[in-house]
Amino acid sequence: MSVLYDPRDRGFPEAFTAVDRAQVAMLRELASSEARLVLKGGMAMRVVVGSMRLTKDVDLDRAADASTNAIKASVRKALTFASQSARLLGATVDELKMTPTTVRMRLSGTTSAMPVKFVVEVSGRSAPPPSSWTRVTVTPPARYGIAPFQAAAYTHDMLAASKVAAIMSPNRNVPRDIYDLNDLIAAQPEALLSSLFEHTTLMQWRDESLSKASLITFDQAQAELLPYLPPDIRDSLNSATWEDMTLRVIEQVQRWVIAALDMAS
Repeated sequence: MSVLYDPRDRGFPEAFTAVDRAQVAMLRELASSEARLVLKGGMAMRVVVGSMRLTKDVDLDRAADASTNAIKASVRKALTFASQSARLLGATVDELKMTPTTVRMRLSGTTSAMPVKFVVEVSGRSAPPPSSWTRVTVTPPARYGIAPFQAAAYTHDMLAASKVAAIMSPNRNVPRDIYDLNDLIAAQPEALLSSLFEHTTLMQWRDESLSKASLITFDQAQAELLPYLPPDIRDSLNSATWEDMTLRVIEQVQRWVIAALDMAS
């Protein structure tokens, strides 16, 4: 069972609390719909791993045979419910992208005269492998007035495997990948890495992980990550502790990749 903390209790501004409440309400509504969705990314880190990082947007995967129109209708309904639960004023739901593989929509509104918005993206590029996801009971903060519910989300191991792929992506240098992998160090994604990625890709990751991670600086983390962490955790991070975290993460990534290469050989 995953018990989500109340951002207000941890010192976040009201706008962050409103976004979180809307995201949780949306997830509750999607979980009760017929849409076959699996949570990934930052919200999956919260409900599966217990991450303290709030998430800017919400990402999900869907079954490959799911209808784009059906997914669009489910997401629109869930975002409308979310705006009501978070008591947003002037709420609008905008369609940002609609293709056979991607549904991307945005909820916007205001609360206490502050703008509130987030994006939800549902990807249908490939069906989630059955062994890669689980069902988690999510208990929202009591103040939200949302009953506990079950949601499908990727496992620790799948989250770790996907985060390794993310941090090694040539066009991506994102501080939250370091932070999330630090939370996932106890995971065991070696089997997934060996089955999901080519041998040559794993060898490249083994050789380039340190240089790749060094591109993610503390200055980036201050701008892109720290605002989404509780103030006490935010205050504990500086250039030295960030460097230590990065090295710890990359050492673990290299161990995972080497073990995956051994499995594949």
